[in-house]
Amino acid sequence: RGFVAAALWCCWGLKTSRDGETCAPLKNHGSYSAVEIGIGTPRQSFELVADTGSSNVIVTHCACQQTNCFGYSTPCFTGANRSSTFHIPLGEDGEPESLALEFGSGVIFGVLGSDVVSLGSTSALMNRSLVLMYDHELDAGITDFEGIFGLGLPYEDGVVSTSSWLTTAAVDRFSMCFTAFEEDGVLRLNYADAKASKMKSIGQYHWGLNFNGISVGQQTQEVLFCGGTKTSSRCGIIPDSGTTLMLGPSEQILELFSSLCDRWPRCAKAYAEFNRTQKDEFSLGGALGDWLKHALSKWGLPTISSPFASDPRTQVKLDKRRHFEGLLKSCQAWGASDTAALDKELPSIFWHLAGAEGQKQILEMPPSSYVVAMGYEEQVACLPFFGEFEYVTAQNGPIWILGSAVFYDYVVQYDLSSSSISFSDTPCGHCSTTPSLASTPLLKLARTRRKNGQQLRRQEGKVRMPQWDTQRPL
Repeated sequence: RGFVAAALWCCWGLKTSRDGETCAPLKNHGSYSAVEIGIGTPRQSFELVADTGSSNVIVTHCACQQTNCFGYSTPCFTGANRSSTFHIPLGEDGEPESLALEFGSGVIFGVLGSDVVSLGSTSALMNRSLVLMYDHELDAGITDFEGIFGLGLPYEDGVVSTSSWLTTAAVDRFSMCFTAFEEDGVLRLNYADAKASKMKSIGQYHWGLNFNGISVGQQTQEVLFCGGTKTSSRCGIIPDSGTTLMLGPSEQILELFSSLCDRWPRCAKAYAEFNRTQKDEFSLGGALGDWLKHALSKWGLPTISSPFASDPRTQVKLDKRRHFEGLLKSCQAWGASDTAALDKELPSIFWHLAGAEGQKQILEMPPSSYVVAMGYEEQVACLPFFGEFEYVTAQNGPIWILGSAVFYDYVVQYDLSSSSISFSDTPCGHCSTTPSLASTPLLKLARTRRKNGQQLRRQEGKVRMPQWDTQRPL
C-alpha cells in the first residue's frame, strides 16, 4: 500500500487558539451526526463523524482517490504543497509511520501526520497524531466517508500519539445533542459550567459509568438485570455518539424485550392468547423471521442465532420477545402513525446510572426514542432500536452502549477537568445569534413536538457499530 510522503512544514511555534465558548452545528446523517472540521493552512473543510467513542482524528487523504476509495466526489485532504502547516514525520527507514484501525464496519489504513485541526474558533496543532487514511477495507455500503472527529476519553494507546485533539486544544468540557427534526444538533466546547448532576467516569479507555439496569413503565418499577439499585453495579455503560443503536448483552436484551411485552397491554394480551390457544402468528420461521432478517441486513448486522438454553423459563421470554417484535412490525396496522401515538401505546424505559463516587441519575426514554420506523407508504414497520453486543469486563461486568438515541433526548455533557459525565434538559439552543432560537431548550422543544405528532424517527441505512477492542477493560 504505497503512500507518497511529501511535506512542507513551518510555524512550529503555532499554539492553540481558544476564544471562550465554541459552538458548531451537527448535521444529521441518520446513522450518525457530523461536524464541519477545518484541517490545514489554509483551511480545508470536511464533515467528520462526531464520535465520543474514539479519540482519533481521521481524514480521508486524496491518495485514496488512486484506489477510488469512495468515489471521486468525496472530499479529501491534500497536505503537500497546499497546507503550509502540514508535515509527515518519517521513520528510520525513511517511510511514514503507518497503522491499521479496526472498526465495526471494517479496517482503515493510514499514516500519521501533523497539521492544524480547527473546530470553529478553536484550533490545535495535531503533532504526529492526525490519521491520514489512504486505503480501507470498509463495508461496501459506505460510500461517502470523510473521516472521524474523535471526542473520546484521552488515553495512552501506544500507536497514536497520546495527545488527543481535546487535550491539545485545551478543551475543558463539551456537550452534544442531536435532533430528528430539520434543525441541526449542537456540539458546544468550553461552555459555562452547568449545574447538572455530574457522575465521575469509571472508564480507563472510554467515557463510562456504572449501570444498575433498566426499569420499564415507571422508574420505581423493579430494575432488570445488573444487580438493580440495591447492590453495587455489576454492569457498565458507555454513552457513545458514534454508535447508532443501543447495544447490550443478548441475555439482557431478551429480558428487556420480555418485560416490555409484559408492560405493553397489547403485547401482554396477544401473548396470553397465544399461551391459551398455542396459535403462533409470530413464528420466526414465517413472516416475522423474514422481516427481522431483512431489517438486520439493511442495518448491516448479522442474523444472530439464539444462544439461549431451551429451558421453560427462557422459552417464555423468547415467546414474549417474538410477540413484542411482531407487534412492532405491524405498528402501522394498529395506528402508530406518529410519535404521540407510539408514546401513548408503549411504556417508557428508565436507565439507572451511577458515577464512580456514587452519584446517580435516572434517564427516562420514551417509546418514540427506543423504537424507529422503516419502509414507506403502506409498507411502514417499526422495530426496537437495540442490538446485541457482547463486551464483558473483569472489573465492570457486561458493558452496554448507550448510542445515538440518548443524544436526541438529553444534552450529554462531558467534563475533562473532572472526568465526569452528566445528562441535562437545560437549554441546548442552536449555533445562532437569534435570541428566539438560542433561548429555546432543545429537549423541551423535542418533547413538545412529540406531543404534537411528529413523524417517527427512521433508520433505513446501515448503522455504525463500535470499533473497540472488547478484550480491554472499560
